Amino acid sequence: MKIDSVRQFLALQESLRKERAQLEARLAQLNEALGSSQNRVAAPAAAPKKATAKRGPRARNEMSLKEAVTQATKDKPLTKPEILEAIKKLGYRFVAKDPMNSLNVTLYTKGNFKNAGGKFSPAK
Repeated sequence: MKIDSVRQFLALQESLRKERAQLEARLAQLNEALGSSQNRVAAPAAAPKKATAKRGPRARNEMSLKEAVTQATKDKPLTKPEILEAIKKLGYRFVAKDPMNSLNVTLYTKGNFKNAGGKFSPAK
């Protein structure tokens, strides 16, 4: 059964090579008829590059966001807005337009924090 598969693969591969040779010959005829000085297919144009937003400098915080949230919630569970205010008071700086998104990633990453009725506390 394996040998049949290999033979079938080789036959298909040879068929594709023949078809490619025929297409290249036909393309050469078309180029000649059109008076093209190029006898080969032009390389496809490169895809346009995506415009990237310029980023500002990254905030240099002395502790990670996870550490800041852990410190803010170590005494008692807090809601997300309370945590955001507490970590800002600790000196944590955000560069993001919406700091709550960054906070959500940290809070909802499995194993980091417990959520009890909308109030978060360290998982450990």
